[in-house]
Amino acid sequence: MLINFSKISHQPYKFNISENGVKFTGEIIKKSQNICELKGRLDGILAYICDRCGENFNLKINETVNLILSNGIFKDDNHEISDVIEFLNGVINLDEVLQSEIEAYKSGYFYCDKCKNL
Repeated sequence: MLINFSKISHQPYKFNISENGVKFTGEIIKKSQNICELKGRLDGILAYICDRCGENFNLKINETVNLILSNGIFKDDNHEISDVIEFLNGVINLDEVLQSEIEAYKSGYFYCDKCKNL
C-alpha cells in the first residue's frame, strides 16, 4: 500500500493491510511538513522455527508499533533515539513497513512449547 506524504494530514489516515497471516492496522498523522507519526498494531501468526530445537511452530504476534516516518533524511534535532523510517521518494510504503516490523520481531529468540521451560 503506497501513500503520498502529501495525502497525510493532521486528521488520522487509517490503514489496514495484511501479509502472510499478519494483520497491520493503525493510523498515520502528519506532525510537520516532512514528518508523520504511525501508531499501529501487528496481530497474527507467523510460521517460525524454534531457536533451541529447530522444530517448526506457529508464533503469535500481538505487538504495538509506534514509528516516525520521514519524507527524506531525518534530522534528529532533539538528540532522541527514535524508531524512524526514512522514505526518499515522497511515498510511504506500508508493505515495506510491515515487512520490516515482522523481520524485527522475528529477530528475537522464541521457543516452541517443548523448549520454553528448559
